[in-house]
Amino acid sequence: MKHTIIVAAICIFAAFPFMLKAETHSVSVRNGFFSPNDLVIQPGDTVVWTDAPDPGECSYDPCPTVVMHNVKADDLSFSSGPPADDWTYQQSFDQLGEILYHCEVHSAPGKDINSFMNGRITVQSKMESVFEINPGLNDAWYDPATNGQGFLIIVFPEIKQVFVAWFTFDTERPPEDIMAFLGDPGHRWLTAQGPYDGNTATLTIFVTEGGVFDAAEPVATTDLAGDGIITIEFADCTEGLVNYEITSLGISGEIPIQRIVLDNVPLCEAFTNP
Repeated sequence: MKHTIIVAAICIFAAFPFMLKAETHSVSVRNGFFSPNDLVIQPGDTVVWTDAPDPGECSYDPCPTVVMHNVKADDLSFSSGPPADDWTYQQSFDQLGEILYHCEVHSAPGKDINSFMNGRITVQSKMESVFEINPGLNDAWYDPATNGQGFLIIVFPEIKQVFVAWFTFDTERPPEDIMAFLGDPGHRWLTAQGPYDGNTATLTIFVTEGGVFDAAEPVATTDLAGDGIITIEFADCTEGLVNYEITSLGISGEIPIQRIVLDNVPLCEAFTNP
């Protein structure tokens, strides 16, 4: 006989208005497994388990006509009741964290969810959508504390790559008697390129050397193995944070960056809020 077991969690909508948009997630209780057996949900969401096994899919020999299941939290915080067949059970979750559960007939607490009849629910805080890198970030960026140095950043959305030209200086000032024909003898120009995901780009640093201004010879060379990593994390359309590691020097650090001018901010915001 089909029966429904319902346990309703208390939701305080006045304190948590986002719960008004709570979602319901379905889990099918099969012969020997839960499908899906790993869920990520938001506070206030509800999970509904439905026992609807197909007798022909079980791994037992002989395959029983009726297979009894239940769902029970490893920490005993909820249970659908005694094992039965043909049932529905639902539970809402308000507390952040990880909840493990199992079928008492075919498994036990703490077993691998991918090998046994166990499952996992992860309740994560409902966050604002994370800022995503977009072509509106194409601009000159710098840290006002180190004026005269900075980054030219170009986003290529078709290939999900970011290119950076980093104009900076050597780690120490050259001797006073060292002269340059053009510019500062301590000046350095590095490039970096790599993929991005969400609001973060992870780029390989490249050092190009050996060339002469506006001349084909001698040919400049670039070590394609790279010389470290730059990670750029953008908070929004106007601010970011550069973390760098330069392998050959064994140095690392971070640089807060902002745009030198704000002309492209409206374009960036248009990509962010289409």
